[in-house]
Amino acid sequence: MQPVILPRVRSAALAAVVVALALPATSAQAAFPGNNGAIAWSHPTGITTDSEIFIMLPDGSSKRKLTDNSQNDFNPAWSPTGRAIAYESSSQTDVDIWILDRRGERNITNDPGHANRYPAWSPDGSQIAFSRQTPFTADGPLSVIDVDGTNPRQITASDSVNDQPSWSPDGQLIAFVSDRGGDHDIWAIRPDGTGLTQITDTPNLQEANPNWSPDGARIAYDVCQSATFPCAGSTPNYEIVTADPDGGNVKRLTNVAGIDAHPAWSPDGTQIVFRSDRTGWTQIWKMNADGTGVTQLTFKNFQGGVDPDWQPLP
Repeated sequence: MQPVILPRVRSAALAAVVVALALPATSAQAAFPGNNGAIAWSHPTGITTDSEIFIMLPDGSSKRKLTDNSQNDFNPAWSPTGRAIAYESSSQTDVDIWILDRRGERNITNDPGHANRYPAWSPDGSQIAFSRQTPFTADGPLSVIDVDGTNPRQITASDSVNDQPSWSPDGQLIAFVSDRGGDHDIWAIRPDGTGLTQITDTPNLQEANPNWSPDGARIAYDVCQSATFPCAGSTPNYEIVTADPDGGNVKRLTNVAGIDAHPAWSPDGTQIVFRSDRTGWTQIWKMNADGTGVTQLTFKNFQGGVDPDWQPLP
């Protein structure tokens, strides 16, 4: 799984990535409270075309495309410095983890026949956790790799779903989703593969997309009521909740028909960005950390976006 730098189709828009990732230095960004920077997300550029990574300011303005290639790019994850984005990029045969920064794009996995998905940075920016899924299934181990593409190591067993990792702010734990107990629940493990702990144990509830709050006091995730995953029914209902790291003190933040999912905290801990289809098409929204102040950020027909993540400012 050693990295091999692969050619990518580039455009003038991608050449502007140096400016795009320098957003923290602009006067507009300096006006934002706390350490909240730009929001990254992915969405298709058309009904039949590939998905790319975009960024926008927290009020939904200044939308800008960062990737432009023939592959599908999903699940952007900002580095702790806010100067790079890791994401997954899929071809017809495999999915690999890439990093985009002011030097350009480079892959850190090169794993034909596997799907390397859901990148999550360690708090010190030296490692990335991801799910290494086996062909034609969602099963596979949770893995960790150094950001230069070296030292890949498996930290969970591979005979179940182990994906959507989120690193705790102190670097001691990685929360993730697994169906090893039957339902899709939230689990945690140390980066060295020890200390496996189940956080949620909720029969007939399926949890996904855990995301640690910046202070480590809460975990946001989405949940649906179903005996199977993906959630059953023609119109499944997913809601966003937060809980303590031990799974207690659960608080429901959304309560509407449809799918509210993929929560990501703002760096100052006061807001959560997420995706929702509450108005029809899936769009990017944000809300206060207590569930109030829900605001729509994207408005594009077909699909406005998925997989949001919020940039930390230095």
